[in-house]
Amino acid sequence: MSLLLNPKSIAVVGASPTRNRSKSLLQNLNKAEYKGEVFAINPRYTDVLGYKCFPAIESLPSPVDCVVALVGADAAIEALEQAFAMGTRAAVVPSAGFGEGGHGEERAARLRRLASGGMWACGPNCFGLLNVKTGATMYSGAVSFPLRTGPVAIVSQSGGLCHNAFSPLMNYRQLGFTYVISCGNASITTIEDYISHLVDDPEIEVIAVVIESLTKPRLLFDAAQRARERRKSLIFFQPGRSDVGRAMVRSHTGALVGDSEVLAAFLRRCGIVQIESYDTFIETIELFALAPRDDKLAHEIIVLSGSGGGAAVAADTLESAGVPLAPLAPQTVERISAALPDFGSVNNPLDGTGSIYDDPSLLPALMEAILANPGNSAIACAISAGTSTEQMLRIAGNFADAAKNSGRTIVAFQPNPLGATLKPELVNRLNEGRVPLLLGISEAMRSVKSLFTRQEFWSRPAQSLSFSEQVQNCSQDRLTTDFMILREALTNAGVSVIPTRRVTSEQEAIAAARELGLPVAIKADASGLIHKSDIDGVRLGCATDEDIAHSYRAVVDNAKKAGFTEASALVQPMASGIAEAYAGIIQDPTFGPAVVFGLGGVFIEILKDTVSEMAPLTRATALRMIAGINAAPVLYGARGRPHADVEALATLLVGLGDFAVANAGRFSALDINPIIVKAQGHGAHAVDIALDV
Repeated sequence: MSLLLNPKSIAVVGASPTRNRSKSLLQNLNKAEYKGEVFAINPRYTDVLGYKCFPAIESLPSPVDCVVALVGADAAIEALEQAFAMGTRAAVVPSAGFGEGGHGEERAARLRRLASGGMWACGPNCFGLLNVKTGATMYSGAVSFPLRTGPVAIVSQSGGLCHNAFSPLMNYRQLGFTYVISCGNASITTIEDYISHLVDDPEIEVIAVVIESLTKPRLLFDAAQRARERRKSLIFFQPGRSDVGRAMVRSHTGALVGDSEVLAAFLRRCGIVQIESYDTFIETIELFALAPRDDKLAHEIIVLSGSGGGAAVAADTLESAGVPLAPLAPQTVERISAALPDFGSVNNPLDGTGSIYDDPSLLPALMEAILANPGNSAIACAISAGTSTEQMLRIAGNFADAAKNSGRTIVAFQPNPLGATLKPELVNRLNEGRVPLLLGISEAMRSVKSLFTRQEFWSRPAQSLSFSEQVQNCSQDRLTTDFMILREALTNAGVSVIPTRRVTSEQEAIAAARELGLPVAIKADASGLIHKSDIDGVRLGCATDEDIAHSYRAVVDNAKKAGFTEASALVQPMASGIAEAYAGIIQDPTFGPAVVFGLGGVFIEILKDTVSEMAPLTRATALRMIAGINAAPVLYGARGRPHADVEALATLLVGLGDFAVANAGRFSALDINPIIVKAQGHGAHAVDIALDV
């Protein structure tokens, strides 16, 4: 990896003074003042843009550290094999044609053979990479110079999204980078390989990642834990999240949880901040690079705006993002009131009016009052960074001085993301105080939410961040779908399941009902029968012998009509509570088992109000899941309802996570729906279990 990221010599195959990508890469090397050796490879030339040119790899005087193959796929793989034979162990492969869309599998296999022999390769199908420190710009896209070094590294499978993030941040907001890696397919050297290496670089504090997929979850998990220990930030953005590709749709869980939800749960388990929108991703890179890495930051914010409308937009965004506004203490209100004009608003967000731009004494007085407010909240302040007037430079200085003197998290935001070109002198003044400059009110507020998410990850006990991989070649048999066997296994794992009897006759049904206590529910039971209500296989509230016998015959007959010829029935006591919940397990082939939770019943697939976390679960994680659904107030006593037994529900979820880990690889998905949740202190019990093997 060090040869790939920090080569002392580079060979450019397909070097040309006219072909765009080749010309661009060689010019980038020249402008970056790369001090290592550069060899051009092309039989048509003896010199290309000032670099000595050789006819072929074999004609080089000695092996190079890294070869860049700026030729078609067939010529590229031949050049890589030649370079490998000479001793080269690193390559950049910008060309496509190595298995994308089912094409080029033979070339991809040859590339994998080189990798198995020890070659590290960036790509295929990429722009390449920049080592900003050394000038090793093996990057065929446009680069604006001069380069600026700093604490950020970006790794992206999308070349365009990579360029559109680092270029404006470096050029307009003066943010420094260590590495820029456009890795394309990342089929040889993976996203996880890069991250694992970059986390150990002492100069890197932020690693921003654009991913399509992951293949080495254990490597990423371990790297994320090292990042957490060293207070380094990992920020992920995944484009193209959709319902396409959802697996295991026979079960509720498979219908509810797709690849992107499991990936998001895995990233949370790692302690990696995932950003929902690309624009917010860019702003969060700026924020994480400059804001203090302070574990003690309160999960609240104070917003200072020069516009009442801007203050309202900030409040709206913060509410939707779940970020609370810090309350202003009476003494803070008093101090602000004394400083503000009569028409100012002493609330949070604080409308300082246009006077904060005109009166040089006002902003320092307001900042002093805000900083003295109890707590350690973040502070976000509006500024017009496209105007290098004396007033705006003074305001930037006020923010920078306040940040340096207080050590607090102070963020400057430009209300209009489409404003004029940022003024370098103003940006530089903010950077001197490590005050991030964010563009757009809404994006700025969403980015601050990510800051709190990072803090929450860092504050978790290390033992809560365990990871259970999927068992790829499990020697155990697949789990049986037999309800009674599943019930016993789940109960042993700590999942409370309602008492149940299997019956094969009317007489057995009557006897079981009397034993369990009337009234009872009678349900069809057969191997492969998942959704009983779909075949009219459920009867509820059966209270007499005649009703029980009739219900038994009906559900069994309906099951047989639906093709389940060996049907029997289950008898359960009728259970009632204050809510019905749902829980499930999905076994992801890459990330392992995940637990899903939501309010249950027949509308679970329609409402899709669920949250997913990787198994196993700690009790704290289970409680966060319960509180994390939109309908959580139903369980917490909303509108005078009884408070549900959330503790019992959490116990059930923890047990379900333990069951998922113990049986990883033995089934595809499992549903428990409904879970009857009783009032506080009275328990929560699973009723129906459905397994998809």
